[in-house]
Parts: sequence; C-alpha cells; structure tokens
Amino acid sequence: MDSELVLFIPAAHAARLYPFLEDAAKGRAEILRDKPVPCLPLAALRCLFITMHGSAEHVRTPLAYPFVRTDGFNFEPPQRAPHELSGPDWLVLGGNGEDLGRLVAQALTARIEDGGRPLLRVAPYASLRGPLPQEPQPTDTPFTFRKSSKNFNQPIWAKNVERLLELPEERWHEVGISNTADLVGVFDEPLARLGPKEPRLILDLGCGLGQIARTLAERYPQAKVVGLDASAEAIAVASQAFGLPNLRFCAVDFSRPLDFPKGGVDLIVSTNALPYAQDQLGSARELFGLLSPQGLLLNHCRAEESQMFWDFPKSLVLPSNTQIFLSDWFAAARESGRNTEVLSVPLGMSATFYIPGQAKVFADPLNAYADAHRHDGPGPYAPWPTHVLLAHSAQARPANQAALPLSGNHMERLTRVLNSVAEAPREIQEAAIVAWICNARMFDVLPEALDYFEAVLPGSMPVLRPVLGASLKAED
Repeated sequence: MDSELVLFIPAAHAARLYPFLEDAAKGRAEILRDKPVPCLPLAALRCLFITMHGSAEHVRTPLAYPFVRTDGFNFEPPQRAPHELSGPDWLVLGGNGEDLGRLVAQALTARIEDGGRPLLRVAPYASLRGPLPQEPQPTDTPFTFRKSSKNFNQPIWAKNVERLLELPEERWHEVGISNTADLVGVFDEPLARLGPKEPRLILDLGCGLGQIARTLAERYPQAKVVGLDASAEAIAVASQAFGLPNLRFCAVDFSRPLDFPKGGVDLIVSTNALPYAQDQLGSARELFGLLSPQGLLLNHCRAEESQMFWDFPKSLVLPSNTQIFLSDWFAAARESGRNTEVLSVPLGMSATFYIPGQAKVFADPLNAYADAHRHDGPGPYAPWPTHVLLAHSAQARPANQAALPLSGNHMERLTRVLNSVAEAPREIQEAAIVAWICNARMFDVLPEALDYFEAVLPGSMPVLRPVLGASLKAED
C-alpha cells in the first residue's frame, strides 16, 4: 500500500509553511524534507482524474491546494475526500498554513486507518513547468464529485407555509422569501415562436407556489397543466390558491422517474429547479424522452459557467457551485434530435451568488449593473449574467456550438469562459478584475500559481497575467 504523501511546495514559502506540516506529522508520520528543485515538471506528477456524477465534466490535476475540496454546502459529502486518497501528489498553490496542516493531518490519519505507516515527504520547488496533459492516464486516481441532494428552499417553505396560506397572492412577497413572483414572461418569446399551438399536456417542474403553472393553465385552457415540486408545503399553498379545472399540483420525489407517458408531454417549463438534479445528463435524457416530437422544453435557471467566470480561481479545477452545465443539456438534446437555443437572462443577477459577494468593492458595481439591466429581457448568451434560458426543440435555431463553452474538458471550457471578458461591457470587465483579485487573496494564492495557470490555461494567460501577476507578487 502506498502510504507516502508527497507535498510539492514553493521553496520561497517552505520556511513559513513547514512548521504547520511538522505539527500535522506529529504522532502520525515520519517527515522528510527534500532538497529544492529549480523546476518541477507537472507532467511527472501523479494526478487525480476528477469527474462529476451525471455529467461529462472532467479535469486532470494533482491535488492542487487549496482548490480541490468537497467541504462546500453544494457537494454531497464523499465517503473519502480527495485529500484523504492515497495516490495523487499534492501541489501547494496557496499559503494558508493552518488549513494546509489540518488537511495533511486528515490525509495521514486516513492512511493509518488503512493500515499503513505513512511517510510525509516535503519537496520544495522554485518554479513549475507545463504542460499538464488532460487525457486520463493509467496511474491517475479517480474521484467523482456529487451534487448535494439537499433542497435549501425547503426549510423556508416549511417555516412560512401557514403565513402563505393566510395571504392572497399579491401579498406573498411580504413573507420575505424568494420565488413568489410569476416569471412566465421570461418564456414568452420562445414560447410564442417554438411552442405547440394546442398543447395537450404541460408540466411545470419545480413549480414552487404555482404562479407560472396557473398562468399557463389560463393561457392554454384546452391543455392539462401539472405543477410539480419536491416541497409538499409549496404544493399545499399552490393548490389552495389556484383552483382552475385544467390545473393540478403534485408533490413528487424528483430522484424517481416522473410518472408521465413517454412522448406524451407537449411543453415542459422549469424555473430555478433543474440545477437541483444530481444526475444532470440522466435528468435531461428523461425529460427529452417525455417530450412529444414537436414538444418544447424551456429551462430558466442559473448556469455553472457564470460561477466559473466570477469565482475564478476557485473554479480552477472543479465546479464551484454545481449549477447546470450547458454542455450536458446540449448533449442530451442533440441525442434526442433536438436543437438548443441559449440566452442570457439578467433578471435575478446578484453579487450574493459568488465567492467575492461580501466584498463591497465587488458587490456594489455588479449589483448596480444588475439593477440597470434586470428589465432587459433575455439576450445573447454570455457567461457573466447569473441565469440562462435554454429552449430545446426540433424547431429551435441551431446554436453556434463552436462559440459556446460546451467542452467536457473543464480547462477548455474555463478558458473560453474567462476569455469572454474581452467582449464584456466595461463595468463587467472592471468587476471581473476585482473579483479575481479578491478571490485569489481570499484563497491565499501564491505567485507560483501563475506557472500552473500557464500550464493548464495557456490560452487565458493574456487575460489572467495582467490581472493576477502584479497582484500576487504584491501579496508575496
């Protein structure tokens, strides 16, 4: 059994970080310190091959500290975290010694529990040299991230259900929770252009309080409209509020197949619900299987590409918030013989969704931009707005997929997302610069990390180096 844990650590920071590693090793492992090497070839390091459950998303990387971790609220706790796996080399790109020491102690303890006698080897390096191949290698250690199955809206629904049952619809906003507005207008343009003229069966997935389902039932009185939600409390409010003869609401477990005839649904709409699906590809395939040949699926929700844009460099080697991946929904639609149109929706954009959201220097200008544009309506796709609108149907206009971030290779997609800043409005460019600098400082990113960026994101260095180069050196 391989019980050796190898940490490649920047030589310039070894003296500062080494005491934390000594404390981590006490009572757990022997610790050895190699002589510094002037240049470390990344291709020689043992790597993780990381995938997302239910997605084509993948990335190959050493355990790049502090970026590879599963302690965020949006991930399902794994049986064993990546840093507890034996096999991958660690590459230290950040400088928080206390946090690093804690993770190393956990990694050594896991090796002891496996019956090993661990050895901690600290290997200082002066610089990194790429490339880092992204194709899986036989020596890689596989690891799969899973989305959290927790619905974070449910406690809010449960706490407020009695108050909501007492209030008329026009006063629901007084309760102070989200999802109390009828957002059917977001769907109006693609619905008029692509929707079936006389739909027979319409589903609203994640219907919440039921207002969109209500409006669709009024608009299509000949159709049967079903609002579906995981919250029994939300369904109770919707059922009491809206009593149309062609409308019903059901609380469902979305982890199970939906009980509707395949090919029998003419229209599916969803607002801010499908990111909760743990198996994105599986869910997309199921929904496209339910659609009739001329059916339409409209999905308005947050997209991971926006998180990748604003959360960099946290988004360096894995998703930072696990919203939907555009690539998965495009792929599933293509499998079903449907085209996909993608639009950006400024409505709902807010700095609070992102890592630097508490930094006033970031939040104020981004929120001002969002306030100025929230009534613009859906427009051409860009990764910086929070939400997207996906329209899937055989009649949809084929998107220029070569211009979209649709690769399953995380580094290729991240490169395209980051490079889009060059075409962004001036306010977005300025906010992105602030966000990336704030994030880098928050994660104690070291100047040596620029070598890693150069190796895995070479196409983005003209964007990243002017922003982060001087900032990281200034923090050194």
